[in-house]
Amino acid sequence: MNTSKETQKVLGIIGCGWLGSAVAHYFIQHNWLVKGTRRSLEKMGGLETLGIKPFKFELGAAALSHDFTKNLDLLLISVPPQLRGVENNAFIDHMKSLSKDLLKVLPKNCQVIYTSSTGVYPNSGGPYSELSQWTADTERAQKLLAAEKIIATLPHKKTTIRLAGLVGADRDPTRSLSGRTAISGGNKAANLIHQQDAVKLIWVLSQVADPPTLVNGVFPQKIKKVDFYNNKALQLNIPPPIFMEAAQPLDRLIQSKVFLGFTYDKALL
Repeated sequence: MNTSKETQKVLGIIGCGWLGSAVAHYFIQHNWLVKGTRRSLEKMGGLETLGIKPFKFELGAAALSHDFTKNLDLLLISVPPQLRGVENNAFIDHMKSLSKDLLKVLPKNCQVIYTSSTGVYPNSGGPYSELSQWTADTERAQKLLAAEKIIATLPHKKTTIRLAGLVGADRDPTRSLSGRTAISGGNKAANLIHQQDAVKLIWVLSQVADPPTLVNGVFPQKIKKVDFYNNKALQLNIPPPIFMEAAQPLDRLIQSKVFLGFTYDKALL
């Protein structure tokens, strides 16, 4: 394995949390040097344990360190949208500040990948894909879309990934939903993606010569939430959640029409 500084590529991750740390681990396995940010000093030690060079950074609190952006080949922006309470109105301002910082310090040849959410799509209708025409119908969706547009102003090669609901070995919503009753939206599509598939999607985007500007990260399954979670609960041998609107037609299916030669490996059922 060649680890010379001349050949080793460098990934920076703003928001090296549950998904970001998994991305870092995958890229390190492929001989990349990885830098990552966390908001607290306490959590930075965990990054070092994973082989990630840690930096303290919080949206809206301070500018990015030049040492963080130096020599980056790829920047992954994976910050959970702060859309609750007092932080609601500040999120867009923080994203604007981040964009201004990146314009100043990010290498011109650095690729940018921004993880957004399928929450930008309307709460009903569809199917929705990257090619769909629609209007954001909630304040949250409007702000998610506004953040995407801010990142899209960067002059770098860039891709926005709209991730569906993230699941993984240690994050299964079936367990938190188990035993609950009268849950609305049983006919809504179970739009989900496994953490490891999200990681591999980011890897593929880093490897293609001409990456798309937008891609939906969602496992290709056409199933209602009521049916999906009933089957998952049966697999886990736990009480199933009880949904309303279960008999209504399938609604709000999200798909990807972007061809990357990428195959989802992690079946969800």
